[in-house]
Amino acid sequence: MSTPHRLNCAETWASNEGASSLVELPGLSVWVHSTPFGTGEAGGDVHYVSVCPSCIVSRIALADVSGHGRAVASLSEKLRQLMQKHLTALEQTGLMRDLNEAVEVELDRVHYATMVAVGFHGRRGLLVMTNAGHPPPFWYRSRRNEWVWFEPQSAKEQTLDVRGTPLGLLPNVSYDRMIVKPEPGDLIVLYSDGVSEATNPAGRELGRDDLMALSRTLDTRSAETFGSQLVEAVSAFRAGKVLEDDETVIVLQRSRTD
Repeated sequence: MSTPHRLNCAETWASNEGASSLVELPGLSVWVHSTPFGTGEAGGDVHYVSVCPSCIVSRIALADVSGHGRAVASLSEKLRQLMQKHLTALEQTGLMRDLNEAVEVELDRVHYATMVAVGFHGRRGLLVMTNAGHPPPFWYRSRRNEWVWFEPQSAKEQTLDVRGTPLGLLPNVSYDRMIVKPEPGDLIVLYSDGVSEATNPAGRELGRDDLMALSRTLDTRSAETFGSQLVEAVSAFRAGKVLEDDETVIVLQRSRTD
């Protein structure tokens, strides 16, 4: 087992480099694994973790930028700045609005980014999930021993507004949010499309349904154990085929004792 890094109040951490890390937040354990595509040490997936100055609100974000190089570096820095600006807010509407505008203006109107952002209130145990065109996370509900998707609202509940599109494609986009209260031991899994779209030597894509099917066979007792086994299972599916995209997995687990 890894020695976890406990984020201090007002501390932030962001990276797009390859690593596996275990981070302790107020009420949450977070395991992060990132493998960049290609020969470089950094890729197009950017992950971010923060704790507010009062050590109450934590935020975890995973963004997938189209392209590499300057576009990723630019978004990574802007993401850090905006996360700092919205550090104390559990509600993520302002953050997503500012990010959409930043990507549209700063990334030369060519690049875009998908992102999933999670805000967690350590005292209330409330988790807010916002998705901007990113693959849907999934949730292991330990008491019920069931897996469910974090899906957007049903079509009949949607308005005519443009909602949930990737950052930087359109102005004035609204982003829906889901608010849940995970129980101690629950797992919430974020991943980039390099994971769900991994292919084997025969060219078959893993797909999100098989990704969840793999997850059902794994040990859910800790974020690190589950995450490590999931990465190994995806690698086994690829059966030696080289990566075709960045792969990032982030596993959150509600602490059993807060």
